Amino acid sequence: MALRPYHEGVSVEPPPKPALRASDADREAVAERLRVASVDGRIDSEELEERLSDVYSARWVSDLDRLVADVVPPPPPAPPAPPQYPVPYVTAYPVRTTNGLAVASLIAGFFWLGWFGSFLAVIFGHVALSQIKTSEGRQEGNGLAIAGLVLGYMGLATLLLVVLVSVF
Repeated sequence: MALRPYHEGVSVEPPPKPALRASDADREAVAERLRVASVDGRIDSEELEERLSDVYSARWVSDLDRLVADVVPPPPPAPPAPPQYPVPYVTAYPVRTTNGLAVASLIAGFFWLGWFGSFLAVIFGHVALSQIKTSEGRQEGNGLAIAGLVLGYMGLATLLLVVLVSVF
């Protein structure tokens, strides 16, 4: 029989679904449903044995469905999945850290150590300020570096005064 196209007034039927072969998991699930039906008193032990032998010899899922259709209602469908809510976009902010050389500049400015600390305070202070400037907001410590620079330059000025007084 030739099928005519739909536009001529005859609908084309879809081909029948191919039979699905039964897996071991399918057979075990049906066997368990039959055992539950036996415990509930829906079938007796002889009928249970007969149906179990048919279950383990079944080749198709349709045969398995036929064996439990009159005894046990099909299992309830799985609950629907909860709706997926979009995850809000969280902007990652950079963690700001204090520049270590700025701290070292301030500490060296407090401890002169024969004015050697003053030299270190000035060097560390200038390097710290340049690092903070190029860190694009990831580092802080301008105030510490400037305080270290002030103490360092004050120590160097004191050293210069001592040298000038001792020479003249």
